[in-house]
Amino acid sequence: MNSRKILKQIRLIYFIVAILLGVFAILSFVYVMQNGPMYELNTNDKNNLKSLIIILALAGIPASHMFQSRKIKHLNKALDASKKLLNYRMAYFVKIMTLEGISLLSLLGYLIIGNLNQLLIFAVVYLFLVLNYPKKSAILEELNIDESEL
Repeated sequence: MNSRKILKQIRLIYFIVAILLGVFAILSFVYVMQNGPMYELNTNDKNNLKSLIIILALAGIPASHMFQSRKIKHLNKALDASKKLLNYRMAYFVKIMTLEGISLLSLLGYLIIGNLNQLLIFAVVYLFLVLNYPKKSAILEELNIDESEL
C-alpha cells in the first residue's frame, strides 16, 4: 500500500472521530438543556455512574498513550516505510478508539444524569484527542522515516 495513502487514512480516521464526537457533544448538550436528563436515577446510582466514568477516563487516557508508544517502540527498524506506517495506523486507531469510547461513555452519562461534570470529563478526553492530531512530520519523526522514503 502507498505510504502517502496510509498517512491520509490516519488523518481521515482522526477527523471523522473528532468531528462526530463534537457533533454528538453539541446535540447532547442541546437535548439536556431542552429536555433535562433522560432518566431519574437515585443519588447512589448517579454517584456510581460518575465514579465509573472518572475511573475509566483516568485509566483509559494513559493506557491508550502507553499502548501506542509501546507498539511503536517495538517496531522492527528494518521495515520499509509503508509497513511501519501500517503498524502505526493500527496503533493510532486503537488509541483513538479508546479515547472515543471514553468520550462516548461520558456523553452518555451526561445524557442519562444531566450532570455537567460528565460533560467536563468529555471535554478533557476530547482535548486530549484534539492534542493528538496526527501531523505528518511528527509521524515520520517518530517512526524514523525520511520524507524521501514515502
